[in-house]
Amino acid sequence: MKSVNDLFLIESLKNSTVMAGHRGLTRGVQTVNISDTPDAIDHLNEHELLLTTGYAFKGEPEALCRLIEKMNDRNCSGIIVKLERYLYTLPEKAKIVADSLSLPVIHLPLEYKLGELSQKILNLLNDARAEQLYYAMDLHQKFSDMMIQGYTLQSLIKQVSYYIKRPLMLTNHRGEIKCLSQPYASSEEVRLDKRKQTTITNTIKQDLLLARKGGTFFIEENNIGSITTFPIQTKRLQPNMLVILDAVTLAYPLSETAIEQAANVISFTILKEEAIEENLQIIKNNFFTDLIEKRIDTDSEIESRCAYYGLRQDAYYLMILSEANGENIANWSLRKEKEIAEIHQLIFENMEDALLSHAFNGVLFSQESYVATVLQFDTFNDDVLANVKTFLQHIQTNVFEQGINLSFGISNYVQNLQALPNAYHEASEALQSGYINETGPFIHIYKVRELMELLQMIPVKNLYEFYRHTLKALAKADTKEVNELTKTTRVYLDTQCEISETSRKLFVHRNTVKYRIEKIESMLGCSLRDPSDSLRIRTALLVGGLLDHHNNAIRE
Repeated sequence: MKSVNDLFLIESLKNSTVMAGHRGLTRGVQTVNISDTPDAIDHLNEHELLLTTGYAFKGEPEALCRLIEKMNDRNCSGIIVKLERYLYTLPEKAKIVADSLSLPVIHLPLEYKLGELSQKILNLLNDARAEQLYYAMDLHQKFSDMMIQGYTLQSLIKQVSYYIKRPLMLTNHRGEIKCLSQPYASSEEVRLDKRKQTTITNTIKQDLLLARKGGTFFIEENNIGSITTFPIQTKRLQPNMLVILDAVTLAYPLSETAIEQAANVISFTILKEEAIEENLQIIKNNFFTDLIEKRIDTDSEIESRCAYYGLRQDAYYLMILSEANGENIANWSLRKEKEIAEIHQLIFENMEDALLSHAFNGVLFSQESYVATVLQFDTFNDDVLANVKTFLQHIQTNVFEQGINLSFGISNYVQNLQALPNAYHEASEALQSGYINETGPFIHIYKVRELMELLQMIPVKNLYEFYRHTLKALAKADTKEVNELTKTTRVYLDTQCEISETSRKLFVHRNTVKYRIEKIESMLGCSLRDPSDSLRIRTALLVGGLLDHHNNAIRE
């Protein structure tokens, strides 16, 4: 971008005088506006230069001061004024304001016409834009040739650094360094030593949202100055970032357009690498499918293939399955395949980021609609499990802010790789149990099913009689009211008969819960707080699930 200072190449400005705001001659200029109206500021944009005769400010120095202040607020370029026409001198107040804000005010001699000067400035700016565009296209061609020739990311970053004469780095979406340019000079001022690297990445991580969109940060620490980020779009939902030091003072004819062209080529190079990673992930997921479906023949093969993906033998393992639920899963069939894939990718990426930030030792897989995580530990106890739940709650919060309700099913721990298929099915059952008992995002841990297994040994006829005799009216009808009362019973018992907790989980008022409990106890002729009655009703509810499963199997 041309600066105000560059405009003095124009013949009519060579005889002009800078009356105030000399330090602002480095302000950029993109366009020009001619106005003599008091509301001129309403028509000015960033990097716009105002040409005026000063008619609107004749005898009103305060109005001129206000204009200068508002132009500075909008980051305008400056003012060129013909003094001898209506203003014979620049008011001292206006001069003080312009100097304090470094907004240049330039006196144009009376013999020059504002219209002609405007045209000459625009011609100069257009010529500069054309030159910058040609330069950007040339850079794009050079970088494209390098990409086609198979240059690595490191080589591309080094070449970009060479052309722009600035050190730079490429970070991932988390602000962690992927590639760093080699110093283009030996001066210590342009070297990115470890201290500077850490300071820069910490600054980016403090405002990742701005950095991912592209922004400029000013860093006083370690004499870094300014850094500017440019988003590098890839298959990930969040972009990588190209970080350039002191990009705001790039020498002409370099421009943001040239940097964006380089960023595009870097993006394509990353996409090539991600395509390879995607194929590797497919192979990894196929292995996981073989593992949980017990299609791997020998223990030694299981151990060797698990070791390849970082799972060692003789550790403590937890299987965690995560899946979008609530509104997301209710409308699953109505969603487009691309949208479903994006939701799954978002969950996968958040799990991946969380594993790194919490320093958990785990491996991620994709299995149908699930993102499966295998966590491994040297020891396992209640504290470890509590840390895992906190870890999952953190992920739930993150994805909820991105519009996704996420739930988790957790297995019991197992102590050998061969038991991972059982852990997978436990985690899956924990998820399904959560969908039955919860209305919002949840974290469910698998509960041992000894009672269920015993019930399965009883003849269906006897189970049906027990179910009807215990739940009475709740077992005889399938209406909305009966379903609500049955669900209230189940949640009330699961929360140890806590009215407030039941109310929270059902999203109804506590008085509604009290009314329902009284009605349920009247219908069943018992007290839900009585231990023996509570056990009998809990068992009947379990039997109801078994009977539903049995009836569905008969229909199939």
